[in-house]
Amino acid sequence: MYIRQVLTSRQMNPLINFCITAFVATSVSGLLLKLPFFAPTASISMAASVLLLVPGFPLINAVADMFKGHVNTGLARWMMASLLTLATCIGVVIAMAIWGLREWA
Repeated sequence: MYIRQVLTSRQMNPLINFCITAFVATSVSGLLLKLPFFAPTASISMAASVLLLVPGFPLINAVADMFKGHVNTGLARWMMASLLTLATCIGVVIAMAIWGLREWA
């Protein structure tokens, strides 16, 4: 969360922000899993590391806008939430590829 807040305070593009934050979170949790103490919780820690990046608020607003009849606004918010999710996935995949993290796959 600290990385996300620092990048936001520097007015970084949200897509790049989410990608970098997902990379750092996956890297930290994945590299900690190399220690024997943390190994039994591999799937939980890898999934929990990026939960802060789930764009729930934009998705809820997108559905609410569409139900209110504002289809264009709803589609725009849904598309932004989808792009944020894609950026998060890219960050996770890059971290897994660089560090050779196969615990989550």
